[in-house]
Amino acid sequence: MSRPNEVLQAWLQSRALHVLKFFTFYQSTPSPDVSHLLESAFFSCGANHPFLLISTVGVCNASEVRLPDSTFSGFLKQLPVLPEEIMTSAQPMVTSLQNRGLVKAITFDDVLKELRSRPLEEEEMIACLKWWVGLNAQGDNLHLISIRAELLHAAVLTIGKSDSADEKIIPLASVKTFINSRGVGSNIPLDSPLPDHLLPVGVSKNFPPDALLSSFPWTELSIIEWLRHVCDPTVAAENVERDINLSAPWAERILNVIVRAWPSLSNQMKLEISSLLKNKTCIPTSGGLKVPEQAYFANANVFHDLPVVTFPSGMIVKGSLERVLQTLGVRKHVDLQVVFNRFVTQSLKFHHTNRNFVKNDKDQ
Repeated sequence: MSRPNEVLQAWLQSRALHVLKFFTFYQSTPSPDVSHLLESAFFSCGANHPFLLISTVGVCNASEVRLPDSTFSGFLKQLPVLPEEIMTSAQPMVTSLQNRGLVKAITFDDVLKELRSRPLEEEEMIACLKWWVGLNAQGDNLHLISIRAELLHAAVLTIGKSDSADEKIIPLASVKTFINSRGVGSNIPLDSPLPDHLLPVGVSKNFPPDALLSSFPWTELSIIEWLRHVCDPTVAAENVERDINLSAPWAERILNVIVRAWPSLSNQMKLEISSLLKNKTCIPTSGGLKVPEQAYFANANVFHDLPVVTFPSGMIVKGSLERVLQTLGVRKHVDLQVVFNRFVTQSLKFHHTNRNFVKNDKDQ
């Protein structure tokens, strides 16, 4: 659909403004009753007919037109609103319409009506959430909580180009978490697989985390939640380069995330991470990817074929990285039983080889 001709639109608005000014009743003297009676008679004449007004979306019944409010301008695009020129140049008539209840302020139902009619683009959703956060900051939280569910079930976010493979539709009711880019969440790589219940970072980065926590039933995406997601077999199967069990560079990257976040994690979360990675072949070694308990630090290399921690980037294992790997189960020493088994194996091989040598010598 083509946009309205701006010149024609301006001309029509000027004619509408002229009509409003013409039927504006100013206080009469010496008796103000005269103007009041004339105004009452004017509006009574059209009591059974719609009072038409020009709005930002065309000519509408006055009952459908709302007073402009910059708080809503960023996301209410289809709601009929009085143009600013009408507000400033025909203020007496606007006041009369307000006093008679013909033109009203924007209501919560107006917001719900538009949210239910179309998805919001990213910038529009940011404006919508900022309005709600500001409303929440004013207080009366019990009332807001009671109607918040309606807002969340009505709002839908669209990301990417419309009607293309890149478009993604996200109902706000499906959101449960957000990334706190000012806290531990800053360690989470944004190009990694992220859960579907995450509020897109393009939206969440525009808000202080406390504002989102107090205004919505959402929580910060924790490192352990993210780790569970990227380690999920279904998620990993979508891209072998993002499979911690198969890709040494990806395993190294995940371990680096854990190391950076480690000082901020609770003991319980550290235990959960250790348990989650216990059976994952997530430790790059000289012998390929191994589960933590089958990997060794370099100083334990008493056998030439021992799987020693070796990162693809050549990163040196020391300091906090070494401590975290040790907590995950990487070994600093070779167990005596392993040494004993190796010696027994080597001894059996030696005797077997020697016996064959002696036998061959006799046969000759």
